Amino acid sequence: MSKIRLMLVDDHEVVRLGMRAAFELEPDITIVGEASNGAEAVAKVGVLAPQVILMDVRMEKMSGIEACREIKSGYPQVNILMITSYTDERAILASTLAGASGYLLKNVSRAELLKAIRRVATGASLLDPKQRQQALATATASAPKETITEREREVLALVARGYTNKQIAEGLSMSEKTARNHVSHILEKLGLTRRSEAAAYAVEHNLVPPRQSQQHEEKNE
Repeated sequence: MSKIRLMLVDDHEVVRLGMRAAFELEPDITIVGEASNGAEAVAKVGVLAPQVILMDVRMEKMSGIEACREIKSGYPQVNILMITSYTDERAILASTLAGASGYLLKNVSRAELLKAIRRVATGASLLDPKQRQQALATATASAPKETITEREREVLALVARGYTNKQIAEGLSMSEKTARNHVSHILEKLGLTRRSEAAAYAVEHNLVPPRQSQQHEEKNE
């Protein structure tokens, strides 16, 4: 039986050591490597080739959600399980939009965490559709409806699909600096502070199709 290739991503070394101790004796799991932040995870994923990534949400340099978007964009076959110390509906929504397979709190039991890892390794999702809808409503309820330009709508749709500034620039034939400025202006106009909030706004206002539809369209291109 092939083992689940697991990668651990957390900015606290003690946490990573604890996770490694919790999993390394499991006969069906092998830990292929670790990363201390999202940027390091993105850099290592191609070399380590994990099947599942257990990733902290809040980290320096690049958050787990940003890293999730980057990894799923380049390695859609990798299953990502987000884990955090705090319940955050916006983070749950952002994780969903980024392509994560699940979202758990760090106080979950070892048995529950192992069950979750094995489940997402099969390609299954732990995310509850009702939970996602509630998070979406919360994330967008306070967003003002100030008008944004048609170009900004195009940029916003790509933000919601998990595109980086570089990918937005390439997709819309503009410089990366211009793409970055567009994103900043969008956040300012909508009274938001994070890309995840802008992504939630785009989904709520039907500026981007569901992830399933996007994948279908991409397969048919």
